[in-house]
Amino acid sequence: MSLTVELITSLKDLTPQDIQRWNELAANPFQRWEWLGSWWDAYGSDHSLYILSVKKDGQTVGFAPWYIENRISTGRTIQFLGSGKACTDHLSLLVGGTDAQPIADAVAQWLFDATTMNTHELPRRFVWDAIELIGIDASDQPINCLVESMRALGLSVQQSDGLGCYVINVPDQWEDYVKMRSKSGRREVRQSLKNIDDGTIIVNTVGSESDLDQIWNHFVNLHQRRRHASGTTGCFDHPSFSQFLRKAASELLGAGMLELVVATMDNAPVAAQFALVDDDSWYFYQSGMEPDASDTRPGLSVFCHAIRKTIESGRKRFDMMRGDEPYKLRWRAELQPAQEVRVCSPKTTARLRKQVYGAGVTFKNLIKSGMGIGHQHS
Repeated sequence: MSLTVELITSLKDLTPQDIQRWNELAANPFQRWEWLGSWWDAYGSDHSLYILSVKKDGQTVGFAPWYIENRISTGRTIQFLGSGKACTDHLSLLVGGTDAQPIADAVAQWLFDATTMNTHELPRRFVWDAIELIGIDASDQPINCLVESMRALGLSVQQSDGLGCYVINVPDQWEDYVKMRSKSGRREVRQSLKNIDDGTIIVNTVGSESDLDQIWNHFVNLHQRRRHASGTTGCFDHPSFSQFLRKAASELLGAGMLELVVATMDNAPVAAQFALVDDDSWYFYQSGMEPDASDTRPGLSVFCHAIRKTIESGRKRFDMMRGDEPYKLRWRAELQPAQEVRVCSPKTTARLRKQVYGAGVTFKNLIKSGMGIGHQHS
């Protein structure tokens, strides 16, 4: 397979046809443009786009969905779109159902060549020093192929364990899932759903843009109240995150991949859940609850409602996402291991920077010592 790789550094160079192909190659909603493009709209002003488009005979067969950030510690660092506070999971190269190895080989070769700057005639700001990829499943084939390819070229690659996701592999019938729980767990689930089934708690699901407009502030307020009640800040305290998730919600709704619900009691919002869905899985991303309604446990009712709806819709997985919170095991979730991949450029300055920061020496002290790394061109 003869492949070519192009670097896209501006959205102007990403055509509607490219976006359509991007979504065709995405393996889950978190890899789609509705999610990652919304993230870029909110966070991109501080970074540079760094998307690699892989083509065969003019047909796009893969994308590396990246951006580059200039850091003091690691220099010009390539990362996934969707990184940081968004905590995006299940990220990868976008390759669809094709053989990942040739695409990974082409991307690895391009990255290796890019460290010399002359090969691709890149502006200096696009000559990378480090790669940091987080939010990857340990079993992800495209990334594991990329790691193998980069190592074969002599690049310094470090793979380490990441914070994994917990997934319930749900049975075909709701009652079969209930039987998976302990005696107390079965009682808990049935009582929680009784509050929904008898109308004590009303579940309102977003089905249109006007619904989203009406329900969004309730969702945000419930999430924030839950976080603040526990003595922590919420994601929506950060304006960029608010901008990102609101746009992503609208885009995902249009793609049929949003499950956003707000539950009410006596016409007052008491619990909410934000989830992404595809044909196979329900991805539980965020929730909120009114602390003053904790005696009724409306958050638990909404959670049980989501698992039941997952099963009734024919999906096979309820993904509780990143994090090792103990409560996940009670729901019969199993760990899906994750990995993190870090790569150091073969450039002298990049390797020196890695050694310095690996030893715990600050960049400021390094300059004071007279080594002068801060004044070298890399």
